[in-house]
Amino acid sequence: MKTKKIFIYALAITAFAACRRGNDLYTSPNAPSVASPSTMLVGIEANTFMNYEGGLARIASIMIQHNSGVSAQYSATDVYDLNSSDMDNYWGGAGGGGLYTGSMVNARTMYSTYEAANPYYGGIAKILMAMNLGMATQMWGDVPYKEAFQLASGINAPHFDPQVQILTDIQALLDQGIADLNQPATANAFSPGADDLIFGGNTTAWLKTAYVLKARYHMMMTNHDGSAMGTTTATQVLVDLSNGMTSNADDCKSSHNGTQQNQWDAFQLSRAQNVLACQVLIDSLTQADPRTWMYFDTTGEGNMAVGNALGSQNVGASQWGPYFISASGSNPTPLVTYAEAQFLAAEANIRLGNAAAANTALKNGIMASISDVTSGASTGTVQANVYTVVNTTLHTIMLEKWKAMFGQPIEAYTDFRRTGFPALKPNPSGIRTWIPYDMPTSLGEQTNNPNAPPTDYSRKPWFM
Repeated sequence: MKTKKIFIYALAITAFAACRRGNDLYTSPNAPSVASPSTMLVGIEANTFMNYEGGLARIASIMIQHNSGVSAQYSATDVYDLNSSDMDNYWGGAGGGGLYTGSMVNARTMYSTYEAANPYYGGIAKILMAMNLGMATQMWGDVPYKEAFQLASGINAPHFDPQVQILTDIQALLDQGIADLNQPATANAFSPGADDLIFGGNTTAWLKTAYVLKARYHMMMTNHDGSAMGTTTATQVLVDLSNGMTSNADDCKSSHNGTQQNQWDAFQLSRAQNVLACQVLIDSLTQADPRTWMYFDTTGEGNMAVGNALGSQNVGASQWGPYFISASGSNPTPLVTYAEAQFLAAEANIRLGNAAAANTALKNGIMASISDVTSGASTGTVQANVYTVVNTTLHTIMLEKWKAMFGQPIEAYTDFRRTGFPALKPNPSGIRTWIPYDMPTSLGEQTNNPNAPPTDYSRKPWFM
């Protein structure tokens, strides 16, 4: 029997107040004179891991039917009964967690304070800011940025910027981060090393990540670039990817140890039957796909993954498997990956009419996913070779990407809303007849910021 572990991120940053309100959400709680760039980087990365692995990821995984909410609060999530108050921790976060207080405000403080003398720290901070701001706009659409973090300038109720502007701002952050990381090492008073939990200060790896992120967020422009099939955007995506990741060895992943668990593992240990396998994903993967027994625990079930059918509450469905869960709780989870890059390349090429290139990238994405998930035990060639130039379509590309994004459910949720693929059917027991388009506005934000939009489950993000 596993001993229950306590999930603690040692942020190495001054503690946040337990309750935040109003523009406190956009005000740095740190004093730069006592927080070095090294200690700040550890905290920003740790909070980014929490955001990518935490409650928003679980909700997204339920929305796109990787998992099912079968008990406790997640049984409500399963039927699309989302609660504004539940968003407070993900948005702001009591005790300093969340996107704004836990990650973005500190990233901004870090690059504003240290970028000039330490461009490598500044560049990494801007990439991390882009990642967290990207998650915010993917889940909520319009979000504060331009007027956020501006209490010193008298702005205590920031406006929510349109999503198209947020996506433009993300590209600017990434371009600035890339420029910082292309500076010579001699331009830095101090350079990151072990304090960079992701890449150990490897600027080349960070540059590759930044370019794949550029491709990710450029792809969200396809429905509005003024060209048929989003060809203008698709061309830019391929330019981005030409500077991006070239193998699984380049993957950007979270980093954990026995006391700093990944949150999927920590959640399952404390709430074992709240969120379990969804039958929709299992049926799509099939039992023969080697990812099935890595995504889900098949022990005690005749080596079969058991899913919860839509509209059911089967607490006997499979828990998560060794891809997320380990004895130490230290399995990394994907943030930005080579597999994602290949699926982006496949989509870009199919939009441009490059069927052969799309097929090659699709196969590469499938094989990269399976090799990563199985730690090299399977190459994925059997699953990849199902696809030829003839049956490589936007639908099949997005279907296979959806299968591969089990560890990145927010990307799958974004893709589903952006493209309509895969063609998921809403939960028949849902209180709405459609899968929600975005998250409810944080209750704290609605209470304290008169510019916050009211919750509207039918409001579609701009990228749709």
